[in-house]
Amino acid sequence: MNCLRLFGLSIASMIFGIQISYADSTASIDQALTYIMQAYNVPVVGYAIIKHNKIVAVQTVSADPSIIVNTHSMFQAASITKSISAYTALILVQNRKLNLDTPVNDELKSWYITNNQYTLNHPVTLRQILSMTSGLSVGGYPGHSQGEALPTLNQILNGEPPANTPATQVFYQPGSRFFYSGGSYEVLEQLITDVSGQSFAAVATKNVLNPIGMDDSTFDFPLSGQLKSKAIPAFLADGSMIPGGWNNYAISAAGGLWSTPSDLAKFAINVNDAYLGKGGLVSQKLAKQMLKRQPNSPFGFGVVVNGSGKDLNFTKTGHNLGYYNTMTIFPNTGQGIVIMTDSENGIFAIAYIEPILVHQYRL
Repeated sequence: MNCLRLFGLSIASMIFGIQISYADSTASIDQALTYIMQAYNVPVVGYAIIKHNKIVAVQTVSADPSIIVNTHSMFQAASITKSISAYTALILVQNRKLNLDTPVNDELKSWYITNNQYTLNHPVTLRQILSMTSGLSVGGYPGHSQGEALPTLNQILNGEPPANTPATQVFYQPGSRFFYSGGSYEVLEQLITDVSGQSFAAVATKNVLNPIGMDDSTFDFPLSGQLKSKAIPAFLADGSMIPGGWNNYAISAAGGLWSTPSDLAKFAINVNDAYLGKGGLVSQKLAKQMLKRQPNSPFGFGVVVNGSGKDLNFTKTGHNLGYYNTMTIFPNTGQGIVIMTDSENGIFAIAYIEPILVHQYRL
């Protein structure tokens, strides 16, 4: 996919003694990944490979014999959720339920952005929310430990207990610069709830997860017993499991999705299809806006956009406590990769695992 990843492969070879040929079996690849996982205390890694806009390989590997997994086992998708949330919003734009450039306060009903000196003559719009230029605060959310009371959406937005983050408010002129804001996507959750009369989770499931066939993905929190049995536990950097297996995240639109590499790959392919005018859930016109950098931002809508022509790609990473993930795809070549991990050390493991997979599958 690029020379830097091939450089990463050579580093992995030098450090771990990993030598992989194109003819190596999946078992050999899994063994190579296991070396890296053990070195970095990352118990589980899952991946999906996309070539010619189709999924060609899916695997979930456990380096810990006590953690039994398969390709249907779920990780927290963390901030990759925002890509699905943005796509959900674009479907509502397509259905004329939302407008990209209308002030969102004109469409909110049960909660409103407090106007201040920054919003004077510069109201927050959906376009700005999706591109991380809204001026809204709160970068991210730490989640809640198992057994702790979970906040409502209104409590999250107002910064009221049991929410554990400040109130979401505008702290610079909307549209003037980039700030990575989880809070803006919780405003999006409220916006979608208000215009639809349904929960964000219900709207996203009906309009995105179900049509794409993301059958191993859910916005449920806390997880029910059946879903809990599919969830992969999360680990801290020292190798200890998070108490209860994982934190709960009551932030559906900003980071609340549980998913799998194959489901996220299906999503990426659907966006590709829309961009290429070959189907997808939104029009090609909207998809092209999604995959175009917006003013003063590295983001399009819900994804970071890089390159042009055959090198055009969109990417999104995600981090909740104990989970690190990445998703990258090149629309015009149909090549892509999704990697999900269950450890605070996952970011380091991904740096070595990704070039191995890129090399093996000739991406």
